[in-house]
Amino acid sequence: MVQKDKTLETPQVDGEPSPSPVSGEACAEAPGPVEESGIGVELTGHRKFISGVVEGFYGRPWTMEQRKELFRRQQKWGLNTYLYAPKDDYKHRMFWRELYSVEEAEQLMTLIGAAKEHGIEFIYAISPGLDITFSNQKEVSALKRKLDQVSHFGCKSFALLFDDIDHNMCPADKEVFSSFAHAQVSITNEIYQYLGEPETFLFCPTEYCGTFCYPSVSQSPYLHTVGEKLLPGIDVLWTGPKVVSKDITVESIEEVSKILRRAPVIWDNIHANDYDQKRLFLGPYKGRSTELIPRLKGVLTNPNCEFESNFVAIHTLATWYKSNMNGVRKDVVMTDGEDSTVSIQIKLENEGSDEELETDMLYSPQLALKLALTEWLGEFGVPHQYNSRQVPQSGAKSTAIDVSSMAAPSLCSSTTVTTVFQQPIMSPAMPPLLEKKDSDEEPMEMVVEKQDEPEPEAEADPEEKHVGPILADKMAEDLKPMDTDKESLAESKSPEESIQEDSGSDIAPMQTDDQLKQDVFVPGPNEKPLFTAEPLTLEDLSLLAELFYLPYEHGPKAMQMLKEFNWLRANSSVVSVNCKRKESEKVAEWQLRAEKFEDMCCSVIQMFTRLSNTANRTILYDLYPYIWDIKSIISMVKSFVQWLGMYEGNHWLLKDILSLSPSRCVPLPSPHISFSLSDGTL
Repeated sequence: MVQKDKTLETPQVDGEPSPSPVSGEACAEAPGPVEESGIGVELTGHRKFISGVVEGFYGRPWTMEQRKELFRRQQKWGLNTYLYAPKDDYKHRMFWRELYSVEEAEQLMTLIGAAKEHGIEFIYAISPGLDITFSNQKEVSALKRKLDQVSHFGCKSFALLFDDIDHNMCPADKEVFSSFAHAQVSITNEIYQYLGEPETFLFCPTEYCGTFCYPSVSQSPYLHTVGEKLLPGIDVLWTGPKVVSKDITVESIEEVSKILRRAPVIWDNIHANDYDQKRLFLGPYKGRSTELIPRLKGVLTNPNCEFESNFVAIHTLATWYKSNMNGVRKDVVMTDGEDSTVSIQIKLENEGSDEELETDMLYSPQLALKLALTEWLGEFGVPHQYNSRQVPQSGAKSTAIDVSSMAAPSLCSSTTVTTVFQQPIMSPAMPPLLEKKDSDEEPMEMVVEKQDEPEPEAEADPEEKHVGPILADKMAEDLKPMDTDKESLAESKSPEESIQEDSGSDIAPMQTDDQLKQDVFVPGPNEKPLFTAEPLTLEDLSLLAELFYLPYEHGPKAMQMLKEFNWLRANSSVVSVNCKRKESEKVAEWQLRAEKFEDMCCSVIQMFTRLSNTANRTILYDLYPYIWDIKSIISMVKSFVQWLGMYEGNHWLLKDILSLSPSRCVPLPSPHISFSLSDGTL
């Protein structure tokens, strides 16, 4: 908990007016600390440090149950803010003018209430920049009306986002505003004042990172206008030098703070994977010194699209923040004694590692990762699947939306993209009832989706969804993700027949489960024993995280595998049947390293098998497409190395390897390559 004497005071840029005190949504209702949240902030005249999660990615939004679980974790780990900004909630972005229906309003109110219960500040973001006419008062009134509606849901904090839009203004706006930045700042200031100058109000500029600033950060007319004209009580979001920044330095933050005349709030995309759904990021929060904390208004991480894969990302962010939540500088730590306890612990963690010692002596990414994985391991052993949605999905009873006035083709296109984006690779599905309910959970699933899908064939056949136990060998042999024969059969049936079949299929698994519980099979003394899954270990999770580490680097074990494979391929001539002068020492070295590489490959396959049998299916469903893919790649590479060390007659083995997929061909172009299949390499 942040006590009164530990409240963070954010630095003020010279000449900047002192902002009004902010204590968060919970403190706005009653003075004093919020004891039950674990993150209480007292009204001391200082703005609290914003720390938490932004749901701001492209793709299927998280469900209500997932967001509630997020609030629980944030409260437990000491984070205090959630920014609601899912790009594929089309009433947040594409159709921002439309009011929420009664059902949608109930869901948002429930979500805001859940955030308050856990001491989390709920910030509602709206993104009108795609098609707003800034000079049209009707447009401004529509924006006010929309935010008025959300404020009546209990929301006290807001954000206006103008990211990922065209810089050009329409002719009507050019007659009124001198620049694009002037237009954005004008409407932002007006909305901010209309809402009564909320204690937390965020603004996302179109130039939200260093690479988007023209000609540079320090010389950008856009940023200069924002800094000069934007009211001082409004905070500015910033992603760093790039959209996905490998490092965010103190110098870069000081530079942009000077231009903006305020410390920014970092919208951090270090764990975001919406730009490449073949990738997943399970590495620690890294590349941001804790010395940034006293120079920022806050940090919000925009993580992976798959909710359960974000345990490490959010946990390590919390560790990073708590390691220097009072803004202690590095030189203070080093002068406390000959060597601080923290630095000694970090050195011990890095002893024997090929990685360079972190210069930040308050926070160790390696130690933070180990702490996160240790806690995450306990989640895998708890059987869990999310409950069905709690509030009915919006439908024909909607009173706030006139469906006939909307453009059906646009909506159809939007929902189609969302569905495909979330499912990049075949994954094992839940039982039909659970999967159907999870898709219905979306709080912002709009009425048009059901009207665009009146035919029964829009739902997948339950037999396609129910894959069964996820066993590694069975999956490798039997799964056919592109099998569409059942869909064709469904199209030839009448709606009544399809509904009857679906109803029958939905009931069958429940009856089978009940029968199994009542009559448990016990094998005899000479019969094959029952299957017992091997438990997942911390080493398995560590390997998983290092295979899916961070955007700009692999973990140490993954890099070791890549280097070993590249060496084995480059030196395979020493064991070739065509080699006339074989040197026994080199042959022995190659074979020894090949055996070690095979052991590393087997550890990946073992990790896949253990994960596939984990009790927590909710986590597995989010991870499965990625671990299936990496297991297939590693199996192929393992076979390729085995072929390299075999005699010339085994050409059939290489043929089988290369026939797996044209995009997975070996050899590798360099030791610094990606496991991604999208570019034709491992």
